[in-house]
Amino acid sequence: MRILCLSAIAALLVAPAALAKPTSSTGKATTATAAATTANAKAAAGLQAMRELNLIVLDTLTTNGQEVEGRTFVNKLVSQNFTNFGIGSSTQGSASSRYDVLSVVGNATGSFRLKAGYANGQNGTLGNTARIGGNVGYVDFNATNGAVGVLVAGGNLTTSFNVNNNSVTYGGSAASGINGARKDATLAAGGANDVGAGLVIRMSELTTNLNALSTQLANLPSLGTITSTNNALNYSGATDGFAVFTMTEAAFTNQNANFDNLFTRMPSGTTTIINVLGTNLVQGGNINNKALNQSVIWNFNQAQNLSVKGFHGSILAPKATLTNSSAIEGSIVALNMRLNGEVHLGTYNGNGNFVPTNAVPEPASWAMLLVGFGALGAAIRKRRALGIA
Repeated sequence: MRILCLSAIAALLVAPAALAKPTSSTGKATTATAAATTANAKAAAGLQAMRELNLIVLDTLTTNGQEVEGRTFVNKLVSQNFTNFGIGSSTQGSASSRYDVLSVVGNATGSFRLKAGYANGQNGTLGNTARIGGNVGYVDFNATNGAVGVLVAGGNLTTSFNVNNNSVTYGGSAASGINGARKDATLAAGGANDVGAGLVIRMSELTTNLNALSTQLANLPSLGTITSTNNALNYSGATDGFAVFTMTEAAFTNQNANFDNLFTRMPSGTTTIINVLGTNLVQGGNINNKALNQSVIWNFNQAQNLSVKGFHGSILAPKATLTNSSAIEGSIVALNMRLNGEVHLGTYNGNGNFVPTNAVPEPASWAMLLVGFGALGAAIRKRRALGIA
């Protein structure tokens, strides 16, 4: 641990320009370290998003009925037959969060149902709000536990629907027959409370952070390569509460695969990361073990197209179009998604030891730093008292 002396601290404060141009190998090493620290911070933020959100689609989510139990954040929503968002679960849930039940950066076309006040496992409720940056089609509300459904839209309400005792605020125009909705022009694009602008920023952060996480996981040292699902994984080399394995495309697409076999010896409290190789993948076998939901991450860093059926464990596929034909249980990240089956809680809830964190100064170092800053502050105050510029 390097300890800054008083002169170094003073130089940092009064001569930033001189320090901004590293000219030595030390400066280059510092730059590289800063870049690595930034990448780690982004990956850690991506992992936290997976704890809080059940479904993240970086571009377009297309649905036909079905439901998402937890919170959803998507760029665009094309929803048919009243897809339910925020239906909740009394057993498994997600981390506490300030994310809304449903967030859509752009337009939400078609029809969807907002579930308000539903259980987030044993961690309170999921919330009661849908926040849409653009236009909204037909919305139905279903509330429980005394909650009031809330819709906040930056654009237009394009289809008549019943507000009833819920709250609807919009920034653009409203179709005739929507009684009880309130116009607030500040929510529109360019307004003081532009809904879309805030969502754009959050989506940009999610895209960057989740791609950073996927890349970091793909580069972790692997304990072995899975070419068959016939045998249990060997966790003997696992350290620090996590284990990383690589799976071949052939193993993932094998029609006779039984993925549950892999995890029969998984130690309690251990996170398992499976880096699956291949660009166009169709799940062959079955995964039925609900215990995998919150402790396994399937990382499809190379995938462009991914098709799954019943699936347990979190899916991280930020470059892929994901299609499911049955329920997925865990956190989901995809570039695009065609939702043909339900999405269930709980979200990822394992440890984050595989994402490096920044070093924290030892107590002795902190003490010396505080002494240095205190002395520097006293010197600055003395100079001001003497009128020294």
